[in-house]
Amino acid sequence: IRGLAEVGATISAIGEGSKDSLDRELRGWLTHYEEVTNVCDENQVLSAVQFIQRRKHVDRLEATVEAHIMPIAKVREVAGIPGTAVRTAFLCRDKPAMKEVLRSGGIPCAASTAASSAAEIRAFAEQVGYPLIVKPRDGAGASGAARVDSDAELEPALRSLGLDRPGRSVAVEEFIEGHEGFYDTLTIR
Repeated sequence: IRGLAEVGATISAIGEGSKDSLDRELRGWLTHYEEVTNVCDENQVLSAVQFIQRRKHVDRLEATVEAHIMPIAKVREVAGIPGTAVRTAFLCRDKPAMKEVLRSGGIPCAASTAASSAAEIRAFAEQVGYPLIVKPRDGAGASGAARVDSDAELEPALRSLGLDRPGRSVAVEEFIEGHEGFYDTLTIR
């Protein structure tokens, strides 16, 4: 935010804390701040964005927390603000779906699947072997992820992920050691 302010950008922010909770320096960089009770509530964020749009053109709407990427993409789409599309945000958040798209484009990935039952995970383990990574599809980063090296370790991992709850789905993938590379930022002009 400081960098944007230093190059002359007009910055409005939407957050869960009160404006008084922001430090003095941060408040100084912001032109406007809108408080919501939940930044993952698309309706609240959309209302805040529309309030700002009635006063000023909004060029971009960005989120820096992984769990906020999807709701912000949906708000962006409704509000007509350019940026990461809902489908792209979904693919960034849902690893089994992302890997399916990558594989269809010829990019090799670790074997993986989405599973909604212990039986599906056991069948995947039988086919692929151990070690496996089991994680919630809606988790952020490695939150809730478990490495499983055997059938004996699988059962407690499944219980901790709440796979017994209706509608719950997890990502399961083969564990591969190696270097993971990624682009954090791409800029144009």
